[in-house]
Amino acid sequence: MNCQDMNQYIPQFIDDRLAGEKLAPFLYHLKSCGSCYEEMETSYLVAEALSRLEDGEAFNIHEELLQKIRAYEKCVSLYNVFTLTRRFTLLTAAFATAIGIVSLFL
Repeated sequence: MNCQDMNQYIPQFIDDRLAGEKLAPFLYHLKSCGSCYEEMETSYLVAEALSRLEDGEAFNIHEELLQKIRAYEKCVSLYNVFTLTRRFTLLTAAFATAIGIVSLFL
């Protein structure tokens, strides 16, 4: 993912609408690109501050953004574990099926 893509996905991430195959590259780029992280932080600050100022709530936007990023990183990790488990299960089933077929001819 490049910086230009990030501008498209930042609003989706802030609104909790970024998922699937785009989430992991987005988070990786966010951690490795200071410029995009600053853009994310600014966008998040504006979106959250405006809504909370109307409510009169106290807030720590920087810490909340870090928590949000960590939560999504955990989701990506769980997704990766699920995907590996699913692939292993399918591979095991295919292997068992192949052994069953070969044993029929022996």
